[in-house]
Amino acid sequence: MKNLIKIFILLILSSCSNDYSIKSSKHEVIEVKYTVDSNIIKMISPYKNKLDKEMNEVICFTKNDLIKGQPESTLGNFICDLSLEKTNGEANICVFNNGGLRDIISKGDIKTRDIYKVMPFENELVILELNNIEYYNLLQYITEREGEPFGGTNIIEKKDTIISDLNNKEKIRVLTSDYLANGWDNMSFFINKKQKKLGIKLRDAIIEHCKNIDTLDVKLDNRYIIKNDK
Repeated sequence: MKNLIKIFILLILSSCSNDYSIKSSKHEVIEVKYTVDSNIIKMISPYKNKLDKEMNEVICFTKNDLIKGQPESTLGNFICDLSLEKTNGEANICVFNNGGLRDIISKGDIKTRDIYKVMPFENELVILELNNIEYYNLLQYITEREGEPFGGTNIIEKKDTIISDLNNKEKIRVLTSDYLANGWDNMSFFINKKQKKLGIKLRDAIIEHCKNIDTLDVKLDNRYIIKNDK
């Protein structure tokens, strides 16, 4: 009898159907008002003022806009060349990527904050060693992407080959960032290579260089040439 009652109840429940639909909805915007504790403002004010002073310091002057571009650019040439100077001849070539340069530097006074906008990351400079086959893979990487920031050599791209004055060296020492040295941005030729860290962040290297020079006059120098002749 009990089983019959259970079955009867289940039949009733299964025959019932409930359709739910939203006929209307209402929303209300709640305005949140708050006030900043004056004691907190007083506490952080000296630190903010110090930071603002440092960020607004004029560290040099540039005659030209420093911008990104392909196959070469004034910004890329500038950063690669000054980075190579930090190695005192230990590196043969410097390579970065356009994606890592996050802003441009307009003609005129350069402030510390401008460098932070270009390079907001904590990337450090490192040197790796490639053999000539791996180096050619690096050249192919640059040409396939129609140009990435580099310095220390010239690249001539022809129809079937890539010419560089470092092509015949057995070992090529490459300066780059620790981020790229770990194979990011598809730089697989760097993976598992021993890294020599220079102990300086790329951003700090740029700031230091600017502080040691009064005026920048960076121009394109045809370090990347594309020849369409056969």
